[in-house]
Formats: sequence, structure tokens, C-alpha cells
Amino acid sequence: MDPIYRKLAERLDEIPNGYPRTESGVELKLLAKLFSPLQASMATSMSLEPQSITQLAGMNSLEEPEAKSMLLGMVKKGLIEMKREPGVGFVFNLIPFIVGFYERQNAKIDKEFAELFEIYYRESFHKTMIIDPSVHRVIPIEKTIPVNIDVMPYEKASTYLDDAASYGVLNCICRVQQKLVGKGCDHPVENCLVFSKRPGAFDRNDDIRALSKNEALEILEEANREGLVHSTNNAQEDVWYICNCCTCSCGVLRGIAEYGSLNSVARSDFYAEVDEELCTGCEDCIERCQFNALKMEDDVCTVDRTFCFGCGLCITSCNSDALSLIQKSPEELSPPPKDDQAWREKREKANA
Repeated sequence: MDPIYRKLAERLDEIPNGYPRTESGVELKLLAKLFSPLQASMATSMSLEPQSITQLAGMNSLEEPEAKSMLLGMVKKGLIEMKREPGVGFVFNLIPFIVGFYERQNAKIDKEFAELFEIYYRESFHKTMIIDPSVHRVIPIEKTIPVNIDVMPYEKASTYLDDAASYGVLNCICRVQQKLVGKGCDHPVENCLVFSKRPGAFDRNDDIRALSKNEALEILEEANREGLVHSTNNAQEDVWYICNCCTCSCGVLRGIAEYGSLNSVARSDFYAEVDEELCTGCEDCIERCQFNALKMEDDVCTVDRTFCFGCGLCITSCNSDALSLIQKSPEELSPPPKDDQAWREKREKANA
């Protein structure tokens, strides 16, 4: 194995999202599937902050046309990000493994890559899911949020959809990966919602199907019907996607189901509560709960708040209106970091 992949792995592990080392070296095999040695060398020289072609060419002893061609090729493969800065032109930056370039492989993932990821997840990567702050947070189903109360904007999916100008949907990399290794579930695959403030952002994207706003809202409603948990990156701002997750396939929620880590995903500002007088004991809600927070006692549903993440799935299954979301007290509230930078700073302190 070319030693450049070890250098790239170490560079990725310096990012707060993490890319932990293994005894087997499987993480290096994953990188070798995605990056050529020259691309790995280029990525090792990059940072999360945007850099110009001139800067990166100089750092890698390349002519600018050669550096530009390599960088654009890496963007096309979903390995790095590119944007245009006024007065500078195109700039490029490194992105984490998760959430980052792994999710951008969902149209390219094959059985070998899926199996390597599964080995890596079980051997080491699942440990990144138990560090505070969590990579993801739960967003409650909006129609289950109580009316006539002050709700923080970050608790509503509509906050982000209303602010966007374009919408798209792509396959869930987690369900694709699990099916390739012979596991997983029968939940819909095409339901990872993305959005952008730039009009037409997904019109010419081979991996993302462009949607109208109404179609994006229907993706969220379909997720509710399927019993899937809305989740997104754990920040109030810089939100550009909503995943619709299950504990049977989702890499984040598997941290709860398979490793018992309640820090795998951050909770919403709410928890479920049962009105015992209205509960008919039908048990529909128990089947819907991804977190096993509900159980029956004396023919009445009860909620164990230790395992309740405030997603609202149980509420939409209750035909007797016995279940409702309750907003946590001010003392219990733990707002997510303001933006990605604040999340990284908090995560770095936890890793120190």
C-alpha cells in the first residue's frame, strides 16, 4: 500500500469528524478505492478552508493547468468541494469522510467498497458516533410540534426549505451500502433530501434528481409514512440536507441500535408524552419507534425518556391523539452549535 494513503488518513483524522486508525488498515483500502496516489497527495495538502489553484499547484510542485485538471477531476468524483470566490476564481477545500465524500459515492459504490466500509465501521469508525457533539441531530416531524408555543427555527424543516431556491433527492448511501453487504431493510432508498440557495443547483447533476419545493415536502411526508426519522447536521445554520433514517441501515443510528450509544444523534427540543385516558392500547406507536422508547404497561403506552429523541413518529401513528410532543424545560434544552465552525470547535475540544 502506497504510504501516501496513511498520510491522507492521518490528515482526515485531524478533522473533527474523525477517520480513526485500525489494526487491519482497512481505512487505507477505502481511500485507495477512491483516490489515486497523486489525488491522495493533493488531498493531503488541502485544508477545510478554500485554497486557490495557484496555492495548491505551488504546494504540490505542479503547473497550474495540471493542478486544475486534477482538482476538477477530484470534484467530479465527489472527493473535494469547489466554489467560485469573487476576485479569486475557483477555490477548493478538503471535506471529511462522513459527513462528506463518503455520501457522494452513492452512485458509484460497489460491493467491494460496501464490504470495506462495513469492516471499517465495525472495527473503528463507529467510535466517531459517540463523541459529543453528535454528527447529526433529530428534527421532529413538523406537524407534531405543538402550536402556540415559541419554537426555535432550527427545529423546523420548513425553516431550511423556505430559505432554499432549489431542491433535490438522492439515494441513501447507508441503505445502498447495507443492501450490497446482504443486510439492510425495505425502506425507500431515494429519500435523502438536499437543497441550495442557488437556483438550479441540481439541474445538471447525474447523482441528484432535481425537485420542486412541493416534491421535496412530499419526500418528508413519505418518510413519515415509512416511519423514518428526520435528521441533519448538528448545527443551527449551514444546513443543506435532511436524511430520513432508520436504525436498521443508517450509519448514525446504528450507533444506538448496535453499540448502545445514546450520543450517536442529538435529540430534538421535545419528548413524547402519553395521555393515559386517551390511550387505547393499540400498540401502533410501539412498532413505529426507532429508539425503543415505548412499551406497554397495564395496556397503556408508556414513554421512557432515556430513549426518546423527540422525532414525533409515534404521534403521527396515534389515532386516539393520546401521544403528543412536549417541549423540554429551559434547563433541559441544549441548542445545537450555531454553525459548522462552532460544531468543529466544540468537537475539537471533546477530542483533546
